[in-house]
Parts: sequence; C-alpha cells; structure tokens
Amino acid sequence: MKVMKTTKEWFIEAPWGKIALISWGNPGGDPVLLVHGRQDSAATFIPLLNNLPETYSYVGVDLPGHGKSDPFPIGVMLTRFHFLAAVEYAVKHLKWDRFVYVAHSMGCEQGLFFNVIHPGKIAKFIFLDPLPSFQRLQIQDFKEYYGTFYHEYYSNYKKYNTNDRVYSKRKALESVMRARGLNEEQAEIVLSRNLQSVGEDTYKLSWDKRLRLPAAQNYPPDYYYGLFSKNLPPTLIISASNSLDPRNKKRNDIAIELVSQLQKSTDHFYEETVTGGHDVHLTDPELVAKSILGFLNMSMGRAKL
Repeated sequence: MKVMKTTKEWFIEAPWGKIALISWGNPGGDPVLLVHGRQDSAATFIPLLNNLPETYSYVGVDLPGHGKSDPFPIGVMLTRFHFLAAVEYAVKHLKWDRFVYVAHSMGCEQGLFFNVIHPGKIAKFIFLDPLPSFQRLQIQDFKEYYGTFYHEYYSNYKKYNTNDRVYSKRKALESVMRARGLNEEQAEIVLSRNLQSVGEDTYKLSWDKRLRLPAAQNYPPDYYYGLFSKNLPPTLIISASNSLDPRNKKRNDIAIELVSQLQKSTDHFYEETVTGGHDVHLTDPELVAKSILGFLNMSMGRAKL
C-alpha cells in the first residue's frame, strides 16, 4: 500500500500556547485542512491519506489539548466551541483564501461555525461521521445539561486538572484498543502524537482530561438549523452504520434533522452510509476514500479552488 510521506511538522503560537501542524502531499497543490475529532489527533487521518492522491496540499491541525498541541489554560471549563479558535489561528497562519475542509466528529462542528464566521473561505465540506457530534450540540433538559457538564466538572475539579497517571507503552496501547475497539496498529496511530515520554517505558497521555466533557453551546435546534444553513458550500457527509446509540433517540433525531436542513440549503449535497463504527476512516479507510476522491474531483463552479 502507498504511504504518503509527511512533508513538514511545525508549531504556531496562540495566546494559550502552541498549536501543532503537520502536512502531507504537494505543498503547491489545492489546500485541504484536516480537523480531527475529540480525543484524537491529526495522525488519525494517516490511513485515509494513504488512499488519496498526493496532488493536494493536506495540512492537519492538532486541536488544543490533543496530540502535540498545548492545552487551554488550566481551570477553565471547556466548551466545544473553544476549539474553533485553533482552526482560525491555523487558517490565518496558512494564509489560505479558499480550501477544502475535511473533518471527523467534533471537527465537523468547528467547520460549520467557521463557515458562518468566514463565509466563502471553505470551498467544500467533507464530514466523516458527524452525527454523533451533532447530537451533542444541544441537551434540552437543562438539569441534565448542568449536571453532566458543570456540576461534574467543578465537583471533581482536581481530577480534571491533574495529569499524573503514567502507562507503559503496552498498557497505553491496550487501554486505547479496549476503549475504542481498535487493533494494535490502529491504536499505535492514535497514540503516535499523544504519548509523552517521562522515563524508561513510562508515558503520560497528552490528552487534556477536560476533553471528557466539553460542554455543548446548547442553543435551540432551530437556531442551529438556520445558522448552519447559510452560505453552505458543497457538502459530502459519510456516516458510519454503527455509530449512533439508539438509546439517544431524541438527540439523534435533532442531529438527523440538522443534516436534513443542511441538505435543503445547497444544490450540491451528498450523503452516504458505510459499514463500520465511528472511527471508520481510521479502521477501514478504503470504504470512504473512493467517495472522497470523487467529491474532491467534482467541479461545482464557485466550489472549484
């Protein structure tokens, strides 16, 4: 199998610390930004990139508290919206006027908000299993919302702001394999940017513990429908067949309705479902690569870079 080589790794400065960037492909090619999901890193796109052409300029960003990027300052209760700032700093640094935005899970949310704030900069959206993230945009029961996030966080403040647990390499791999249903090779990819060596075969995970419960913005569903439907670029959504929990029907319905509203707002909207779990782009990249390549090559007037 072809292996796409990394062309560059570097850091940029933000008010809270460093943001890590990594690039692949042709630096002079059409730009493609890769934004990962919660508790991941840019490395999770590597299997997919190995199935895509090297003619594009791919740049992945590690969101704050992920991979090699610094976390946000200790103490702050994080929301999912906070991470948008890192996307903005990355795009400003890259000086891209227009680009394709490829994202997984929570990274898809960031793209939708970015597109509202900067209409016209994103030429195409490619969203990889966004529904589990979309169903976290709003929790209608305020008691549940407050208890799940703010009460839990401030009642366990020290736990969420202390990173003192260490692992051997084997234990770290086994933990990721067990938690996410991955094989060892896939777990190695997940950990490749998230392990910090602190001694001989002794590691800490770089993930910010607050990533376990970043709060939703919690605006009403109709607000999201109207907001995200404005100036929507051509969009491809690839969903995984086994990722939504049927026990969360009310939240799932909100996410499904959001996709339905997005579909109505652009003439170029494509949706498909592939067999697999939430990390299907990592576990079975060939299932999504063909559709992505076809969408990248599709000419759509203004969408063309």
